[in-house]
Amino acid sequence: MKICATVRTFNESRHIERYCQAYQFADEILIADGGSTDNTIELASKYPKVQIRNYDVKVEMKDGSFRNPDGDHVQFLVDWATEIGGDWIVHQDCDQRPNKMLKQDARKILSEMDEDFLQVTQIFLWGKDRYFRNLSFMGEKWVQGLWAWRLSTGLKILDRMPHYMFSLDGQEPTDINTTGRELNIQPPYCFLHHGWSSEIETQKHIKYYRDTGLIPDMAHPLQFGGEPVPLEDWMEE
Repeated sequence: MKICATVRTFNESRHIERYCQAYQFADEILIADGGSTDNTIELASKYPKVQIRNYDVKVEMKDGSFRNPDGDHVQFLVDWATEIGGDWIVHQDCDQRPNKMLKQDARKILSEMDEDFLQVTQIFLWGKDRYFRNLSFMGEKWVQGLWAWRLSTGLKILDRMPHYMFSLDGQEPTDINTTGRELNIQPPYCFLHHGWSSEIETQKHIKYYRDTGLIPDMAHPLQFGGEPVPLEDWMEE
């Protein structure tokens, strides 16, 4: 069983080392870099299992800046993982990492499951020690999102900037929850999203999405995430 952990990067020096450390359970760590001008590539190159390819496609944004198209960037990684004979692909953004339990048991879970898609709860952090429970726990249950899938499914990525969607036929979006081929694992397994590490970084994030036109009405997470609460013990990385 060959597991490929995949990530797209662009000036991710703040996160790339912890990402590479977190995914050492994989057989290959595939990084598609979109033209970083910081030391992302230098830092990533120090770690075992890492392979790096350049992804140079850019699209112009509303403010005149350029960005790698999200869906096509991810599809580049899917094609690469398929090319090198991967059985499973685990795709995350650079600021998303599995918790300790998921890292420890990931290979066992994937090797024993019959389903094609593995869904895991995402925990949205506020700073280093709190999280937005309302974004992960809804209707008295933990909500799961796609974390890994068998490459043999031929799952395609549709570009829907600023996000992307999954498709089994390459044309229409597929709701993984309706396939009957998904395994939803509950906490204590989760992955953690470090997207709002500080107020300064959050304001930069909001400004970028508003200025580029990706999300013109981008809101502060405190406006829609509810009151942040302390991290629970099982969320430990």
